[in-house]
Amino acid sequence: MPDTPGNAVPAVVDNRADTAPTLRPHRESKKHLQREAAISTALELARREGTAGLTMRRLGDELDLDPTTLYRLFRDKDDLLLAVCDREIAITVDELGTVSSDEPWQDVLRRIAERAWEGVSRNPTVIALTFARTTGGPGERRMVELILSTFARAGLSRAQTVVYYRAFADAVLALRGQNAVLATLDPEVQEKDATAWSRIYAQLGADEYPAARAHIAELVDVKDQTIYFAIVEAIISAAERAGATADQG
Repeated sequence: MPDTPGNAVPAVVDNRADTAPTLRPHRESKKHLQREAAISTALELARREGTAGLTMRRLGDELDLDPTTLYRLFRDKDDLLLAVCDREIAITVDELGTVSSDEPWQDVLRRIAERAWEGVSRNPTVIALTFARTTGGPGERRMVELILSTFARAGLSRAQTVVYYRAFADAVLALRGQNAVLATLDPEVQEKDATAWSRIYAQLGADEYPAARAHIAELVDVKDQTIYFAIVEAIISAAERAGATADQG
């Protein structure tokens, strides 16, 4: 049969050419939605069940999926864990809302520190497992950009900006990570750790440990949150001094 404009063969070829490019975006979109749903569910499982909730099998049960299906969304459990960590960071950034260039850079950093600290009570398990990790994901990229651009407004050199960015970010991550780790311990272990000053240090001999005994009441009373914000303020003050010196130079 000769080829003509009405022949079915060209029509079939044309249809394949039209639909082929749209199939992959559709599959990718579905995969993206499944991945986002899995991350949200994993966050909730971690909040409810702790570390036990962050397994491929437990997540599969919650989503009514075979665990093998999850390995098409995440390379392995570590990939899932980093994705959950990145979502937690994104939540913190979202909670900050709009950051105006008119807002003093010091206040922006204080708000970041406040929101980061509050995240410990929201999901200590995720923070305890990931506070020393680098996700490279969209949430972390937004946070890095925000903190860097905030310190850049302090009048610092680029090298100084990086130093103070790292000092701030690492201090926040470490201190809230420490608090999160403690929060995930069994209650009796938490109590043992929390009472160490009064059980052990308050009983030390004043002759051998005069400084510890002289400050024991304050050591017992001081709160982790107080220490956290004292360090944040110390970094901000140091950046202020460095920025002022750079302006004078």
